[in-house]
Amino acid sequence: MSIIRRYRVGISSVFSLLALALSFSTSLSFVIKPNSQVKASVDVESRRDFLSITPAAVISCIAGLNILTTQSTPALAADTSAEIELPTKEVVTECFDFIRFELENPEGGVAYMQERIDKEDLVGLLEFSRSYDLEFRKRRFGNAKKLMQDKEIKSKATAYANACTFDLIGINRSCRKGQESVESANKYLQELRDDVSKFLTLEKTIEVKT
Repeated sequence: MSIIRRYRVGISSVFSLLALALSFSTSLSFVIKPNSQVKASVDVESRRDFLSITPAAVISCIAGLNILTTQSTPALAADTSAEIELPTKEVVTECFDFIRFELENPEGGVAYMQERIDKEDLVGLLEFSRSYDLEFRKRRFGNAKKLMQDKEIKSKATAYANACTFDLIGINRSCRKGQESVESANKYLQELRDDVSKFLTLEKTIEVKT
């Protein structure tokens, strides 16, 4: 149950109990209507009962509200005091090294696409670029973005990742039948390199455990 809902339930209970206490002064006066003498005595007795009952009812209501308050406050304190656990430097480095591998290593995806372009193997490049976005951008970039703590930095990371998708779309289009262009594919591959390099600069913005 949320804190606000608890307070609403507590306040509702207080008003219900107060209404019940107040009802004693009115309901008892209608118990015996035909006899006015009896009615008068009942009125007196009901007032006495009301005076004796009211403090107990009010005290009970206040006590109930205090219980609800003390139960809710620690939960609120626990929520606000929760700290975000920082990643270790090793975890951050490993995550970004996967991206760095694709960009810089001779066995990485960028080197493979460059080889296809140099050999004018646009058919092979077309097949590779179709699945590379899922593996490279969504998986590798996605894992790195989860480590970023600043909202603005995450926004930049998303922009760079999206730019890489458009670069891969450009490479893919340059390989399609009737649109084959080695020069265009090479141009988009260089833009991909630039966008991946920009993404890698965000690694230093991540706060790690000391």
